[in-house]
Amino acid sequence: MNNTTNNTIASRRAAPRRALLALVSLLVSFQLLAQQAETEPAPSTETEQAQASGPLVLLYLDAPVAVFPGVDPDMPAPVVVVDPEDDPGFGQRLDSIRAYQLALEEIELNGGVWDRQLIEELTALGSLQQQQGYHPDAIETFDRAIHVNRINAGLHTLEQIPAVEQLIESYEALGDWEQADLYNNYLFYVQQKAYGPDDPRIIPVLDSLAKWNIRAFNIGYGDARGMRLSTAMILFNAAARMVSTHYGPNDGRYVGYMEDIANSAYLVAKNPQLMVEVGRPENRSMQQLLRDKLNESGSALPAGYSAGERALLTIIRHYSQREDSVPELAEALANLGDWYLLFERRRRAITRYTQAWEILSISENGENQLQQLFAQVVPLPTFANQAVNFGRIDLAVKKDSGEHAFATVDFVFDVTINGTVRSIRMLTEQTSKNSTLLGRVRRQLRNSMFRPVIEEGRPVRTKGNHFRYRYWY
Repeated sequence: MNNTTNNTIASRRAAPRRALLALVSLLVSFQLLAQQAETEPAPSTETEQAQASGPLVLLYLDAPVAVFPGVDPDMPAPVVVVDPEDDPGFGQRLDSIRAYQLALEEIELNGGVWDRQLIEELTALGSLQQQQGYHPDAIETFDRAIHVNRINAGLHTLEQIPAVEQLIESYEALGDWEQADLYNNYLFYVQQKAYGPDDPRIIPVLDSLAKWNIRAFNIGYGDARGMRLSTAMILFNAAARMVSTHYGPNDGRYVGYMEDIANSAYLVAKNPQLMVEVGRPENRSMQQLLRDKLNESGSALPAGYSAGERALLTIIRHYSQREDSVPELAEALANLGDWYLLFERRRRAITRYTQAWEILSISENGENQLQQLFAQVVPLPTFANQAVNFGRIDLAVKKDSGEHAFATVDFVFDVTINGTVRSIRMLTEQTSKNSTLLGRVRRQLRNSMFRPVIEEGRPVRTKGNHFRYRYWY
């Protein structure tokens, strides 16, 4: 076969894919333009929050994992707090701590309690104490290092940042969310003051504070949880804009921030009752002040549905403009289909699933991804942290009886073409001890959504889907 024939065949194979990519790009552009005119759908009813009875309380539920015959499911690594005394380096670090304490005494004797040489020694000592699990001691040491640093370099010196970051780690390890929150905001204040709103060095600072606010929301810290989501969305939007401005939208962080925006928007849309507090005059003023600091525009109230849709459409547009990103484009289309399904816009969901399926079906290496995306049901949302916190308490916090315990429960169920769960059957033995916990996990499953199996571009109902849930109590 000559080169002309080969080129002709390759051109014919590529033509449908180019045409489909162009169509997707055009549809996305139209939808982004028309989106602002749409009203947001009414929020769905919140997942039932049943009261657990008895001595065991369901605190935390990990994302479910599919179970297949003969295959041991790959569960997420559990959160385990290791006793530092079990670490082989425990004794060596203890000797180092004593050596640093002697060195500090010598520096103080010669140079006084504010000697600049103390900063490095204090920071090293605090790190060792932290590794040993001596968090109260580490907090005291880091706090002193920060004060010495301020005396020598100024109140808002950037030199204190590493010690402040480690200080936060120890506060979080102790579950002292008030101090962790205080110092996370202090980190942002110091670096924003130093860099200003347009310096690209502010990007990781925005990312860090935004993720802290999402974490604080998830563990239920504080009363103004709606403000957490609003603040996170402002920060993620600012970070995305800064990455696009300084590095271009092809920078790998840009799509990640769009997914973070979609995650925040999902939480906003699912918690409309918390958004009332954002509209209060004093809170609205605080949010506007944050926007002004970051040169970020936006409305007084955070958008839920429309903001998430816009972020996911932006990801699709990003990949549709690159011919070498067919797998990424297909996944982005599927994620947007998931978004529509979560908010009961089923026709739009099917349209996006069909587009993703068709793109992969004409792609030379699309069969594997078709299997990954559409051959089995997928718990939704795929772009967000699916773990559910029931007790407003983080796993790092200990109960009086010790560390939190965990167990697993297996369910088999059907998933309809609209992603809803039906015909639930529990495979795990129910006892008097675990019945309340398993009942609550079952209720969570009943109210969850799954991406349906897609065959020939259309969703189908599937029976006997087997998933394992790990729950903490």
